[in-house]
Amino acid sequence: MMKQMRENTKVILWIVVIAFVVTIFAVWGLDLNGPGGQTARQYNTLGEINGTPVMRNQYQMVYEQLASQMRAASPSGQLSYAQQELVHEQAWENLVSSVLTEQEIRRLGISVTDSEVESFLRTSPPLEIQQYFVDDNGNFDFAAYQAALNNPEADWTAVEALARQRIPMIKLNYYLTSQVHVSPDEVRAIYEEENTRIAAEYVSFTISAEDISGFAPSDENVQAHYDENSGDFLRSERAVIDYVRIPIEPTDYDLDGLMYTINTLNDQIAAGEDFAEMARTYSQAATSSVGGETGFITVAQRDSRVMTQVAIMNPGQVSQPIQTDDGIYLVKLLETTEEDGEPRFNIQELFLELSAGRETIDSLIALARDVYDIAADKGLATAAEKNGLTVETTPPFQRNFPIAGLGFVPSVNRFAFNNDKDATSNIISDEDNYYIVRVAERLPESVQPLDEVRSIIEERLKHERQKSMALHKADGFHRKLMTTPATFQEAADDYGYEVRRPEPFRFIDLVDEMPAQSPFAYAALHLNDDALCPPVESAGAWVVFQVTNRSPFDEEEFINSAPAISERLHQEKVRAYVAYWYETLRDKADIVDNREGV
Repeated sequence: MMKQMRENTKVILWIVVIAFVVTIFAVWGLDLNGPGGQTARQYNTLGEINGTPVMRNQYQMVYEQLASQMRAASPSGQLSYAQQELVHEQAWENLVSSVLTEQEIRRLGISVTDSEVESFLRTSPPLEIQQYFVDDNGNFDFAAYQAALNNPEADWTAVEALARQRIPMIKLNYYLTSQVHVSPDEVRAIYEEENTRIAAEYVSFTISAEDISGFAPSDENVQAHYDENSGDFLRSERAVIDYVRIPIEPTDYDLDGLMYTINTLNDQIAAGEDFAEMARTYSQAATSSVGGETGFITVAQRDSRVMTQVAIMNPGQVSQPIQTDDGIYLVKLLETTEEDGEPRFNIQELFLELSAGRETIDSLIALARDVYDIAADKGLATAAEKNGLTVETTPPFQRNFPIAGLGFVPSVNRFAFNNDKDATSNIISDEDNYYIVRVAERLPESVQPLDEVRSIIEERLKHERQKSMALHKADGFHRKLMTTPATFQEAADDYGYEVRRPEPFRFIDLVDEMPAQSPFAYAALHLNDDALCPPVESAGAWVVFQVTNRSPFDEEEFINSAPAISERLHQEKVRAYVAYWYETLRDKADIVDNREGV
């Protein structure tokens, strides 16, 4: 078993990919036995996963871990509202996958022995540990690690705990990968698909080219198609909300404060402070890290108000503050040039963004709280009226979709679908607004009315008519080939059809307008030489063809290639199986998500 485990550590651990935050159990000690013992009632519970409570602090720790990684990858070091929403959802999914995976480990009775821990640490030290034992070249120093491991004074308790947490994941990984098998026939089929080159000639009957200008689907046909295919027109659950929106916008007071700040900076620059250093320290533009220097830019690459001022400046001159919709600029012209008859300017910029200040934010939050307090007692309409605001109502919208009039606001969308009709939200915010939301309607899944899908059905029926007409022609051509001595070219000439003869192709190649792995290429791969293939629908056309030649099967090359193909196919099947395994595990799980309610 340990040999298999060591081998498994050399490849991607697919379970670790799914259960991203596996260390949370060692860190937090989740009560995986459910409500027994110390219960979740003593803490803020965000939800449950098969009876295992998920606490706010657990969720917050995972969120902060992911947010820190995303902030580190962001040029600004900040997360937008949309990114924060993404991290929140990922944090929840990571917790769900971790708990479900740990529960499955317990269900399967996977355990760890002392000898397995010792063998694992001696032969396969985790990467987290290897980083502390590196040589002068930055490589893992196995001898130094072994010496430390044999040191009786060293305390390896924490490392052993990590091994006891990691080994069950490796065993589960091995268990799942052992469920996947690749047969010799599968390997041979893949080799043939990737190496057999086929020569063929074909005639294509394009479906959309058929003239149906005189055809109009009857009401009876439309109704019949609607009745027979009602499942195609299912509309998922929808919601309607009433909402009050309080925009987070800067006030004149904020603008005055910003103007005072930039005038102070301008005075310091006039007094001799270096513009580049001031830009590095104070500018909120992306160029702050390079002292505000833009390189040569055209007039179209900055706000017109900025570039209008730049165009009349002399090299070395610093502008007065320039107000735009987004904030205020100071610019220093370094030099000008001309390229392709267009002037270009190398400038330094110092930009301060105009945004709502702390006092403005506080007043808006106070307003939002007042709206919420009144709405909770007397309703949203009364709350809006008393505060001089307007209640707006959305059209029906679907889960996880943008909302007309609001756009994509995930927290509003979640509240609408996680609460009953007439529920009123607390304050919900994004980067631009505060919202108070009332669930006006919850509309169950339903079949769309015929009038809403009539045009779709009519287009379908027209396409079916074209498809039938093109197939009729293709069948006629195939029938002629089968019942007369005419060659493929002669039969095509009789009908005035074009015969196409592409370069020899493989199943995985593009063939003329047809994509790789098309039905045409698949049929050609499995058709005998000189045999005629009846019409095959491929890439919007019916295709009649015959294979004229194919490359011989190279048995020696196949034997050499088989191990690599088998390994690749095995990895693909493992990925698919683990995805299926986890999806099944999650679908069967009893998951309670109360994040909106706390």
